[in-house]
Amino acid sequence: MYPEDFLTDQTERVLARTTRQDTSWRGDAAVVLRFVRDRLAASPALRVAAALGSVRFVAYTPTDLTIVSGQVRAASSQAVRADLEILRRDFDGLVTYSCVDGVEQVPLIASELGYRALILGIWDPLSERETANAVRLARAFPDLVVGVAVGNETLLAQRHDWDTLRAAMQRLRAALPEVAIATSEPFYFYLNQDPPDFLAAQDFLLPSIHPLYESWFAQADEQQTVDFVVQVVERLTALSDKPLLVKETGLPSGPPERGFTPARQAGFWVALARQLPHRPGRAVAYFEAFDHPWKVENAAPEFGFHPEEAFWGLYSRDAEPKAALTALRRVWSANRRAE
Repeated sequence: MYPEDFLTDQTERVLARTTRQDTSWRGDAAVVLRFVRDRLAASPALRVAAALGSVRFVAYTPTDLTIVSGQVRAASSQAVRADLEILRRDFDGLVTYSCVDGVEQVPLIASELGYRALILGIWDPLSERETANAVRLARAFPDLVVGVAVGNETLLAQRHDWDTLRAAMQRLRAALPEVAIATSEPFYFYLNQDPPDFLAAQDFLLPSIHPLYESWFAQADEQQTVDFVVQVVERLTALSDKPLLVKETGLPSGPPERGFTPARQAGFWVALARQLPHRPGRAVAYFEAFDHPWKVENAAPEFGFHPEEAFWGLYSRDAEPKAALTALRRVWSANRRAE
């Protein structure tokens, strides 16, 4: 999982602090390299940090999963495989939102398709079934599952209080001591450290940073929205040395009557990819893989009517790549040529 240049860099850091002479001829570098590799494997947070430096993550919900008015249509294994085959062309890491309703099939299929890292999601922290699935899957795919996110905007939506959410995280950590545990909330929960032990209770940070929901967004230009995300990430990395993966950010590609277009979405992602390239310990997940029109109705009871919820994907609901993905591919290709 860990790129050789990352391991070599860690080795050089260790050697620089422990010796002042060239000892590579005696094989000391190889010994330290093995030590670093073993320590990475043993540390949940370091496993996440290493993955962030080399894996391109995308937030994923299966295309045929729908939840409308409380009625769930579970994802089929055929659809999940078809989705992941499409996504594998550009991504090798996944962030999911639940471990039920067909999403629990993701680890096996992802492993078969060569994905390199997976952060499992648990939607309901109190669901014994979801928690049991997460534990089972993390143990079944230890080389793939690097973290588990317990809840998504649980505090924001007031589904559970902090004591309940923290206790669920603690129970999961006791069952999976080798896996990094976190939750995911908007960035201001992290910056304000509210609750006071919010950062301390997590092994890595998984915030959402959505310029769209800021009061100044309507007056901002494209560059200002990108700068906002970059500045929040800089503040978070100054606040904590824990690995940081921005779980959600971006702009939707519609609806056009609200000023959102595929070109505007593409401009945001290209600028952010250039200003905030991933590195060990810090990265941005691409939010999200596919459009899901059902999310407009599903999110309304908690967050109000937001038609843009149907347009966050880098692919359409029919798995057609949008302008943002086409533009990002050019950026990624240029980065590979420059390396």
